[in-house]
Amino acid sequence: PVGAPASWESAIEEFVLAMRARRLRVAVLGAGERARGIWARYRLRAIPIGRDVVVHGEGFDLAGRRFRNLRQAVQRSRNAGVGVQFWREGSLPDPLVTELRALLRGANREDSRGFSMILGRLFDGSQPEAVVALARDRDGRVVAAHRYLRAGPYDLSLDLPIRARGAPNGVDERLIAETVQWGGARGIRRVSLAFAPFPDLFAGREHLSMTGRLAYRAVHLLDPLISVERLYRYLRKFHAFDQQRYVMLRPRNVVRVAVVLLLFEFS
Repeated sequence: PVGAPASWESAIEEFVLAMRARRLRVAVLGAGERARGIWARYRLRAIPIGRDVVVHGEGFDLAGRRFRNLRQAVQRSRNAGVGVQFWREGSLPDPLVTELRALLRGANREDSRGFSMILGRLFDGSQPEAVVALARDRDGRVVAAHRYLRAGPYDLSLDLPIRARGAPNGVDERLIAETVQWGGARGIRRVSLAFAPFPDLFAGREHLSMTGRLAYRAVHLLDPLISVERLYRYLRKFHAFDQQRYVMLRPRNVVRVAVVLLLFEFS
């Protein structure tokens, strides 16, 4: 549920009763740790599916061994002559919007949608307060861009990353690092990057149980569609794995819910 946490219990109860009256099955995608216990009262079991990835601006610093891989990626982009600019989406000049649309077409992302992160409706005036971070190469071409949506007064959420084919290495890491620093100077406390599916499977693969190894192989069946482990290796550079997320369901509905979630993801 959205809204004040104090209202979650009554909102969930009303929702469940309405679904039962319509003889519909209830399942929850992405329940957080705070809401998990409330949903469990309705005999819904929790299956962990991953973690939010949220960079906290306070104390964010690329110095030290911990951020070595991230620092090296950022430095590679600097060595390639990449510069970064920030724009309010509502202030983007028309020629720059045209350039960004061309970048989207070149990356085959012009009509991107996604139930988890991507809002869509790009550069149509509906999100004038969105933050657009641009990476330009030595020749002034836009080679990557990130669009961040505001989530309250203190948070930004990455809505859409786009990157030109052949862009210098490290441009995405550079845009994120600079966005965190840019936002920190303007009162932004957190920058939400993505959702990382099943990071625990990849963090200690050599110590997995038999069940864990089977789960690891099952996750890799989706590699042609979602490169889950590659996403994990990219996100772990930020050391920003946050709260666990769950699918809440009744065990007898596992197959139905799995089919629905896959349809959502790839529709």
